Amino acid sequence: MIRMRGLAGLLVGVLLLAAAGPALAQAPGRESSMRGGGRGDGELWLMIRAATLTPEQQTRVRAILSAHRTSARPLVEQLQQAQQELGTKLLAPGQVQAADLQPQLQRISQLRDQLAQDSAAAALEVRAVLTPEQLARVAQTKDRLKQLREEMRQLMQPARP
Repeated sequence: MIRMRGLAGLLVGVLLLAAAGPALAQAPGRESSMRGGGRGDGELWLMIRAATLTPEQQTRVRAILSAHRTSARPLVEQLQQAQQELGTKLLAPGQVQAADLQPQLQRISQLRDQLAQDSAAAALEVRAVLTPEQLARVAQTKDRLKQLREEMRQLMQPARP
């Protein structure tokens, strides 16, 4: 009984992950207006938004993001496919062991690592476009957001008697 609950929990988790995968796997700068749309590009979006780019910088940043979007697109598609294949394996008839899932899980992990590397490279390229004053403004904005998140977390905690 406990084993079935564990398997059911795993199945639900993986299905949720598979369903959310396309949203989580978006490439950096996927939206044309230079807004970050997916996981991992929050820092990049913060840099772009808080820096108040000049028109020339905006052009350079758009070119950087476009190049990275183009290189990341096949990885995103492969990740989505790998997640779908994992979901298919989990729903296949018969017994499924953890070892049966390992190749798919390793492939998903590898693709996510590649996307993270690409995202970091894009962030470094965008960072190189910014002036020291813009970088300072970005750092201040990041610190303020961290403060706000902490305040929100404290507000959401239940009151203690």
